[in-house]
Amino acid sequence: MSRWLVAVPGVGLLALLAVVAARMGEADALTWSSAARMERWEKKRIRPALEPWMAVRTDLERASRLAPADPVAREFLGVLHLSRAPLPEYAELAQDHFLRSLERRPSSPYTWANVAEARYRLGRSDAPFETVLLTAWRLGPSEPEVQRTVINLGFARWAESSPALQSAVTSALAAAMRRNPLETMQIAERRGRLDLACPFVAGDKRLKQSKWVQACGV
Repeated sequence: MSRWLVAVPGVGLLALLAVVAARMGEADALTWSSAARMERWEKKRIRPALEPWMAVRTDLERASRLAPADPVAREFLGVLHLSRAPLPEYAELAQDHFLRSLERRPSSPYTWANVAEARYRLGRSDAPFETVLLTAWRLGPSEPEVQRTVINLGFARWAESSPALQSAVTSALAAAMRRNPLETMQIAERRGRLDLACPFVAGDKRLKQSKWVQACGV
């Protein structure tokens, strides 16, 4: 009898672990299938209709409920809602999802960059915005998406930025020009900050036959 008393708790623990593993497996499947659909939309540069968009949101919300400690589903929920901004309610929801993801993974530079993007779209580009953007840069200076975000938002707020943020933007610009100068010049043009990017054009053989040589007077 005593052997059964010892064994039963062990059996119960194994059953619990099996249930947890199954829930996490389902959550992973839902999260990454949703991410794949979102990536296809991004590559095709399409804004999905509401019905498929809602289907992905439902899957990600279920994944988040199944694995509440996993920050990834929350991150993708934020990206999903941010893709439907400029409606402010979507940007607000995106920021909420990003912040909840940060609670579980505060060292993610991409999440910090996404929070900065959401705050910018909500018109909240005061002092906390700079702190968020600088944190993203400090945690992920070699990450392409972080470089893009720091440059894009830093250019947009250049005149109002602190010296610390301007220094970070300049560093991000130098790194991005080494990685992908054509894309970086397009961001600079769109934000009206060719004056900051043009000094990097001279001597870059990849830009020799581009319009940027003439635009920058090189």
